[in-house]
Amino acid sequence: MAGPGGGPPRRSHTKSRKGCDTCKRRHIRCDESFPQCRNCTKHKIRCPYNDVQVPDAGRSATPDKPDLMWTPQIEAAIGEWQRTGMFPFPSLGIYPAPSPHQYSLEDLRLIYHVASLHYQLMTQEANNLTLWTRYIPTLLKIGAEYPFVMHALLAFSAMHIAFLTDCPLVGSMAFEHRGRAFNGLHEALNSFSRSTSDAILAASLVLSWQATSWRDWTKLMQGTATVIEAMDAWKHESEFTDFIAESSTFPTAPPSPDPERRAYHPQKDDLEAYQRTLDQVMKVEAHLKHFKEEACLMQMQHLTGFLKGVRKISPTLPIAQQFERLQLLRTWLFWVPVGFIQTYQCSPASLVAIAHLYTAALLMERLFPEIGAAYFGSLSMAPIEEIARRLMTLNVASSVKGSYQTPLTLMEYPLDTVSEFRSRMGWMSPQRTPSFPTFHPPNFPVMREEGPMVPSSEPYTPYGNPAFSYSAESMPMLNSPTPAGPHDGLSPLAISSPYLSQPYLNVPSPSYGISYSPASSTFEASLAYSDPEEYSGYDMRGFQSSHSPIFEDAQSSGYPVGFVLPQQSVWI
Repeated sequence: MAGPGGGPPRRSHTKSRKGCDTCKRRHIRCDESFPQCRNCTKHKIRCPYNDVQVPDAGRSATPDKPDLMWTPQIEAAIGEWQRTGMFPFPSLGIYPAPSPHQYSLEDLRLIYHVASLHYQLMTQEANNLTLWTRYIPTLLKIGAEYPFVMHALLAFSAMHIAFLTDCPLVGSMAFEHRGRAFNGLHEALNSFSRSTSDAILAASLVLSWQATSWRDWTKLMQGTATVIEAMDAWKHESEFTDFIAESSTFPTAPPSPDPERRAYHPQKDDLEAYQRTLDQVMKVEAHLKHFKEEACLMQMQHLTGFLKGVRKISPTLPIAQQFERLQLLRTWLFWVPVGFIQTYQCSPASLVAIAHLYTAALLMERLFPEIGAAYFGSLSMAPIEEIARRLMTLNVASSVKGSYQTPLTLMEYPLDTVSEFRSRMGWMSPQRTPSFPTFHPPNFPVMREEGPMVPSSEPYTPYGNPAFSYSAESMPMLNSPTPAGPHDGLSPLAISSPYLSQPYLNVPSPSYGISYSPASSTFEASLAYSDPEEYSGYDMRGFQSSHSPIFEDAQSSGYPVGFVLPQQSVWI
């Protein structure tokens, strides 16, 4: 076939179907050399092929069967559960427990997965070192009575398994359960009451863990704020009193901020904090090279690359795109600590690595304050202090003097960061958390115990949900002029806006008589970093954790290991 203008025919071009993400983004042909393609090698950047999980030869997922990480032991345990009706993990104290006859075999596997994770960490007294495992018994108990809560938890469990196996069919299961959870939550909002408030709050919490966009995240958070406000008269009875206390750390920008807003530029002290954090992570990376925890070392290398790339995010980028660029860190915060604890049994090196992952999350509030402290902050404070407490306990119990001195020294910076974060949130006299209660190692800064934590006076900010709205229409009792009774009565709810002239969710505001819906606003902007060439090998959207352990679930036993839940909440 002749070329344009009757010239010589064009040469055929073979497309690269499985090229690395960097080459695809740069629109150049990839030679598909594994684990480092030639183009990435030429430009001296890390090829995304390094982050591709190698499938386990012992486990295969056929196109018509999701990979749920079945083992003979798990099959036997779930079979026994179906025959006897006895929950496989009685030491979790879940009552009422989920009835096996109400769920499919795949759903029972998803329930078993999250329950076994909590049990495994409970035997190490490590549930306070993660962001979410401590909530599993409460969520299972509520989910046994409210199907929409269970669907939210099943979606979250499927997300974790999909992360570990990279199986798209499991991801589809998560999507299906999430849709059912949203539908059930919408129905529950129409009959909101004292008896259903904890279930609505539980579903909102678990669904917010799964949000992957700024719009979805802020809407879920606003819905949660509305529910918490409505629960004020009986919030002391809630199963979630610890994170209700943290509801002041919500994002400060609405789902659709004014297009004319002025972009925030980090100040000098913010940039200095950023550089200190980067230097500290590199110190931890150097420390980990002397230990066998290779996955921890690799994670710190990933974290170093992430921090270098974060600094290149343009302040003029819309908030939704900034949120997207930080999504990789959120993924790490949820999944990596659980894997490290299971794999390395709370070794000092792994605990230090986990603490610095949380520390990097606290830094994000300085660089991206409009996204809000709720996205990272109070998720990470209590686990950092719990890790410090754990290392100090190990140091006291150790027969070898000074064996934990280096890990303790490395923990100074995370604790300093927690203290700075609390100060920035307005908690000038924070309550001492049970995670780090009674001892102060000599090289740690000691904070005075002067009474309860004083939250910031910032107003609640808007939230809702991508599939529904926590509005006055969905919760008509919120607009009732008089309380219905001593238990279920609610006064009119008003949520003020951080942006002038924009009340939210059609909920009456004392200052404005109009209503505002964020649904009509869109975001359009480039996703590029300011220096895509240098950072192009670290595409957060396509990242797959190469070090995530593919581990088996624990078997149940009667081994009772207790732990104390912290008063300092873990909240997003």
